[in-house]
Amino acid sequence: MGWLTDSFEQYSVAWIVISAFVGGVIGSATKFLFEDVFRPRLGLRRDAKAVLARFTTPLMRSSETLERQINNFVLNVDEDWYRTSDYYRLSTLYSFAEYLAWVRLIERRLGFIAIEHSDAGRRLDRAINGLFRAISSFHYFRGIRDRAVADSAVPRRLFTVSIVRRDAEDSVLEFSEFCVRYVNDRQFRRWFDALDVFLAAVGDDRFRRDRLIAAGANLRILVQLLERAAGLQGGEQQVANLDRLRHDQVRAMLDKELADSTRSPTWRPGARKRDRR
Repeated sequence: MGWLTDSFEQYSVAWIVISAFVGGVIGSATKFLFEDVFRPRLGLRRDAKAVLARFTTPLMRSSETLERQINNFVLNVDEDWYRTSDYYRLSTLYSFAEYLAWVRLIERRLGFIAIEHSDAGRRLDRAINGLFRAISSFHYFRGIRDRAVADSAVPRRLFTVSIVRRDAEDSVLEFSEFCVRYVNDRQFRRWFDALDVFLAAVGDDRFRRDRLIAAGANLRILVQLLERAAGLQGGEQQVANLDRLRHDQVRAMLDKELADSTRSPTWRPGARKRDRR
């Protein structure tokens, strides 16, 4: 080490300059990492957790309600209740509207908060958008060359209809309020036209039926995820109507997605027939 001591004594000013430069670089890098990388990431995760904590319960309840309604709808589609019962039709539309309203509120609150920064956030984001993949996209029908696939989809933008109350933050219309507005407000009712046509044709269209079953399966994944996030001990994963799928490709994709979402790869049909809601 003698050469280092001699060099430092001979070039002390140069060594001081070099040390100051290296120290400055290290200090700047450390400051950048903590202030511009770690702190924003921690802040984003903290903000995302706060938003999701606020909406976990209503989102979980609306997801489960819509899932049950979809399962009941598919199980009893031959009864044609949707086209023959005003109550059944309105209750089904409201189940969709309530879920969509809570999703819309979450999207607004999250804003530029990127929940995809964590694996859990990415899983949640994918689960929330599962219904849209099923009903609005070609996700489950890739490679199927049939014009009916496109015709069976509901455009994603038409799912932005909101039943959030204007006079109360983070609150949605009750079923009775929704019915009154749906009957009396033609403009409001028009936002549901595409969904209304979709649901009315489920019994006659193999693609629409499979889309609806896939939507129900994705809602079950979301409910299970929210239950775990809330610390609830849910039972075995119940996914209904998988045996009613018309396309093997859709079944294979759902089986994989369901297996990836839970430790247990086994599911049981979860709806009972003629549970008219």
